[in-house]
Amino acid sequence: MEYQKIVWKNDLDTGIQLIDSQHREFIRLVNNLLDSTVKSEDAQSLLKAFSFLRYYISDHFSVEESAMIAYGYPFYSMHKNIHDSFREEINGMEMKLRSNLPAHDVVIKLNYMIVNWFMHHIKVEDRKLCNYLEMQAQKRQESIGGRLEQIVSVFFKVRESV
Repeated sequence: MEYQKIVWKNDLDTGIQLIDSQHREFIRLVNNLLDSTVKSEDAQSLLKAFSFLRYYISDHFSVEESAMIAYGYPFYSMHKNIHDSFREEINGMEMKLRSNLPAHDVVIKLNYMIVNWFMHHIKVEDRKLCNYLEMQAQKRQESIGGRLEQIVSVFFKVRESV
């Protein structure tokens, strides 16, 4: 099975350390998922990896969406809709895998989607979001990194109590 390994390049940097580190971790997870699937083609292993990937995506998108709300991002609805459609794609791929679609087909689609959709999303939508967040933080004379850490902290406290 052939797939394109995803390589982090500087053009993917958004300028916000927390978001960039989450994007890097996501790419690492996807590459590991693809590597393990190519080696085993075991549907159960792929399902476990998909479950973790889905969880990670949910957390990352929730952090971005919380930041958008906290800073009044004017394109929140559009950006959230883009996230929601990505979540649906991942869920759909997992459902296909559960319905015994060959792992090879799912992995090829996942790779295509990550390389094309996610990379474009980082370069365009996330960069636009991060520029806005940095601008708003400057206006408020606060550190975007510190503010995002607060947002993440609140998000995970709320999530743990649910």
